[in-house]
Amino acid sequence: MQRRKDRRIKQWNKTQIKAQSGAVSPSGLSEVEAFTSDISLGGARIHSPEPFEVGALLQLRIELVRSLETIAIEARVKWTAAHSEDGIHELGVEFQHTSSNAFMSLMRDIHEVGPRDKAERPVVDSAKGMR
Repeated sequence: MQRRKDRRIKQWNKTQIKAQSGAVSPSGLSEVEAFTSDISLGGARIHSPEPFEVGALLQLRIELVRSLETIAIEARVKWTAAHSEDGIHELGVEFQHTSSNAFMSLMRDIHEVGPRDKAERPVVDSAKGMR
């Protein structure tokens, strides 16, 4: 069993994904609405209606539900998995931590804030995307 180096928590955070360097998603979108399903200081598992390639550098904007902060952070795609039954793509991303503010916000969200009401899993409508 692989041990993670960072504490990982289950948390559905609304996330916007932009590919770096003005690139677009495979369907031509410049920004994709997605959600994290778990998050740690080192990275996150993201559920996206769009696939992204392993190695892609992404700009993420994550609305942290526990601390009510929004962070902008770069992340590199480390693995992907497609779920054809619901049209969702899972991405495992590693945060690049180019901003100390984003890192500190993650620290507060994961370690210092008491648990709030759990965010419910988002509803997926393949025609309209995630909401």
